[in-house]
Amino acid sequence: MDTEKKNVSRRDFLKGAAVSAGAAGVASLGLLAGCAPQANTPAAPSTPAGGGGGAAKWSWETPPAPIADSEITETVEADIVVVGAGISGCACACRASELGASVAVVEKKSFPSSRGGHYGGYQTNAMTRNGLTNAPLDQIASEWLRFEGNRCKQKIVYRYLENSSRVINWLEDFSSDFSEGPLTINPIITHYVGPYYYEHIGTHVISGNYPENTNNINAPVYFMWKKAEELGAKFYFDSPAEQLVKEDGRVTGVIAKGPDGYKKYMAKKGVLLASGDFSGDEEMMRCYADPMALKCDHNSYIPAGANTGDGQKMGMWAGGHMYLGPSCSPSMIHLIRYCTLCFGFMYVNAAGKRFMNEDTWIQAKSIRILSQNGENRYAYSIFDADWQNQVVDSIQYGGGQFWDNMSHLVGEPFDFGSPDDPWSPLGTLEAGFRDGMAFRADTLEELASLMGVDEAAFLAEVEKYNEAYDKGDDGDFHKRKELLTPIRTAPFYAVKFGPSILTVPNGLEINENLEVLDDALNPIPGLYASGNASGGRYAVDYPVVMNGNSHGSAMTFGFLAGEDLAKA
Repeated sequence: MDTEKKNVSRRDFLKGAAVSAGAAGVASLGLLAGCAPQANTPAAPSTPAGGGGGAAKWSWETPPAPIADSEITETVEADIVVVGAGISGCACACRASELGASVAVVEKKSFPSSRGGHYGGYQTNAMTRNGLTNAPLDQIASEWLRFEGNRCKQKIVYRYLENSSRVINWLEDFSSDFSEGPLTINPIITHYVGPYYYEHIGTHVISGNYPENTNNINAPVYFMWKKAEELGAKFYFDSPAEQLVKEDGRVTGVIAKGPDGYKKYMAKKGVLLASGDFSGDEEMMRCYADPMALKCDHNSYIPAGANTGDGQKMGMWAGGHMYLGPSCSPSMIHLIRYCTLCFGFMYVNAAGKRFMNEDTWIQAKSIRILSQNGENRYAYSIFDADWQNQVVDSIQYGGGQFWDNMSHLVGEPFDFGSPDDPWSPLGTLEAGFRDGMAFRADTLEELASLMGVDEAAFLAEVEKYNEAYDKGDDGDFHKRKELLTPIRTAPFYAVKFGPSILTVPNGLEINENLEVLDDALNPIPGLYASGNASGGRYAVDYPVVMNGNSHGSAMTFGFLAGEDLAKA
């Protein structure tokens, strides 16, 4: 394995995700006011603008007054107008520009938006080079649909899986002669391998050494932005879009407010809404969010303040509507608050009591924590001095995010890193000790005191867990015997971890061609949506049947939108 490949590490994932405050966990990137426990029952979804009468219940149900032509300071014309310079928007701009179309991208922030570091793709060239073979595509799609209760859109799922490798391969090839250097694409094997719920391989870490990337934009987003500009695309930053332009039933442009006032961006071929999710909008969360998401008291979406459902609202004013599978929106909740470590050890809640079978995947663990009584939205992972050997042994039976190394390369052992490396597991643990999010003690009694839990209750749970290990039978939660580990050898450890909202990946209802649909399920001419501004990929939860499928599908659909519109 070459040196460049070995340098892809947990740092590459976590740095891109911005999920570490210093080294110990997630920074408080803006508490989500809408996630108050009293809002556990979501209100009925609103009637989309243009979709019928009735008194308005929500602010967006009353469309704003049209922005007068007298307020427009400039009109910009392009073949394609994109709202949002994130993964999907930059992919659209890059592909469309490559094919010769003129593109204008309006973005409310000062630079492109990005977060996270995993990109899912089905049987890419990088996977083939590394000897990795996906399960049959139909199997992955069927598991995806079953996981979503068959309430997401089958054709959308298939279009992503069938095109994802082409897009990642394109990214690799197209960046090979990039003036600032190529992207490095590495498939990783971080995935949960339990017998009853299984995550498939297909996850990629995409990195690039770009000294000019001073805002730490995710490498593929940075590349697509800069490459699109090289090819003639124009990006207009600090320019939040406020209204769509609709003429004779067709969406023909966008009005955005920039530093110099309102500008009208007219699209000859189409407008793509790629403006992200709505989890930063308290009102939309109360209306559309999963009740479990409303229990979260932390939102780690970055950049803070960007994800306010702008595209969804504009699309509804133009005659579209939100996609609602089982009546509310799916949520993406990961264990990235406090420490980013939990592994597969015994977990106890804020009362010091075990509360779940730890042998499961990340979203399930988050939901279990949020289901506990009280307001303490965290848990502790408990282990002893032999923890490193136990982690390595356990991965063959479990694994996945926050258990395995987040960027576990093919053929490489689990890398614990160094206590001096703040992005490594050992460095994260050391920072946790300093910041009060991880504890180490010579006795279990002392550990209970450091955690602030009831000593008697905690000691009883540890004793019961040790008995389960001795018997090879977990009578309380039925954890597989291969994953039971003793907690007997000092020093003893407790690592605090908890759930945070990453995004609510739902938006306007679209078809497989990414066209926004009206209430009669007919396409609204000229209007498209992708990424988290669109709905239909998911319905119940974020399905980690293949880690990174949200980013992978956002990039894939942005690429396809750019390609389709450029060729139209």
